[in-house]
Amino acid sequence: MVAPLTVRMSLLICAAGLAACSSLPRSLTVRPGETSVFALISRQGPKLTLRNDSSGNPDQVYSDAKDQLAKVIPDAEMQALFDVFTADKLFELSLPGVPGNARDILRLEQGGKTWNWVRRGSFVDPREQAFNKARSYFLSLYNGSTAYHSGPSSDDGRYPEFLTEKELARRNAELMRLEKEKAAARARKPK
Repeated sequence: MVAPLTVRMSLLICAAGLAACSSLPRSLTVRPGETSVFALISRQGPKLTLRNDSSGNPDQVYSDAKDQLAKVIPDAEMQALFDVFTADKLFELSLPGVPGNARDILRLEQGGKTWNWVRRGSFVDPREQAFNKARSYFLSLYNGSTAYHSGPSSDDGRYPEFLTEKELARRNAELMRLEKEKAAARARKPK
C-alpha cells in the first residue's frame, strides 16, 4: 500500500526538518541502549507495539510468541516520532495514569516514565483530540514498518490462518449446514 509509506516519509521529513532547527527543544530523546516502547492498546482489538532497535536484540522481540504484533524500528524513526509529538505539544496533553473509562490507550514507556493518551468517547475534550492525533502518527509509523516474526505457524492454533475466499465460503457453508442439522434435531425431539 502506497499511502502508509507516503505518510511515513512525510513524518520523517517533517521530523528531520524540526530536528534541524536548533531552537526546537526536544521533550524526549531516544538514548541508545535504553528501551522506548509505544503501545496502542484497544479494549476490542489487538495490542500494537513499536520499540527502538538499540534497546536489545530484535530477534528476541520477533521470536516472542506473546507479542506477535510488535515491531522494531530504528532509533532515528522513534526519535522522529518523539519530535513530531513535541512539535504538536502532545506530551503536554498526556496523562500520568489510565482512567477506568478509557476505551483505547496509546502508552509510551521510556526510562522509568510513562505517558498515556486515552480515548474515552468525548468529542470536545482536547485530550481526546490529542489521542486521535497521537494515534494517527503512531499508526502511520507502525503501518509503514516491517516486522520479521519467526514464531510458531498458524498450524498450532495460536494465530489465525489467512484463508482464501473459496475456503472461507466453504467453511461458512459447512457451519450453516451444521446449524440447520442442530435446529432440525431440536425440532424432532419430543417435549
